[in-house]
Amino acid sequence: MRGDFHIHTIYSDGALSVEEVLKEASKSLDIISITDHDGLTGAKKAIEIADKYSIKVILGVEFSTEYLGESVHILGYFKNDSDLKELEEVLEKQRINRIKRCQDIAELLKRYFKIELDVTPLLRLHSITRGNIASEIISQGYDYTKKEIFERMLGDNCPAYIPSTKITTPEAIEILKRAKATIVLAHPVLLKKNSYKELIAMGLDGLEAIYPANLSTDTKRFKHYAKQKGLVFTAGSDFHDFDDYKHGNIGSIYLSGEELDLFIKKVME
Repeated sequence: MRGDFHIHTIYSDGALSVEEVLKEASKSLDIISITDHDGLTGAKKAIEIADKYSIKVILGVEFSTEYLGESVHILGYFKNDSDLKELEEVLEKQRINRIKRCQDIAELLKRYFKIELDVTPLLRLHSITRGNIASEIISQGYDYTKKEIFERMLGDNCPAYIPSTKITTPEAIEILKRAKATIVLAHPVLLKKNSYKELIAMGLDGLEAIYPANLSTDTKRFKHYAKQKGLVFTAGSDFHDFDDYKHGNIGSIYLSGEELDLFIKKVME
């Protein structure tokens, strides 16, 4: 069996619908988790129709938090949806905040880059991310690549960058604990200001040890740390679109064998 536990759909900044993700995943995987930014809608829909594609789906979410001035993403995985009322209320507030953030970013794009972005299409989305905004800049005829947009405009500390959330990492961890989530630090290799060890010590159950941006030494280091501390670890492609510049394709990164069994056991216990 193989599992990819970090996948996005059109319910955040993914290019594919839930059905398209399941169809693609069924070609190489046995189990997945859809982890849209600040929302459970896509993951819930996937669970409802997973049997059609002969694949198992774990309910998941990618929770946007901030700590020490840096964006920290936390993955939550759930045995079922019985304890999610508080979490869903918080995620709804997060998505509302993303609307204001989108409008503010549009003002900064106009001020610093003379980009007159019509945000109307973005306001129809379930959860607006920087990836959505970058795609919309391109679709409205501005001659940039996504890589250029993030490096010059929307990336951390760029002129049009605004953090997506004001919720702190410890606050998010407590909310996820009350929702009985298995809590995993997303893509620790991308952290610049924070120590993954210090973040995990806040009460996380594990980390995303296998990730497209890792060097082989990173994966080895993260796995070793997880085993040393009795933590779970996951593998995630962080799929957004095929062959994009900073994420993997569905199934390109996966857990298998005993590593997969240990993670599933943790989520389902």
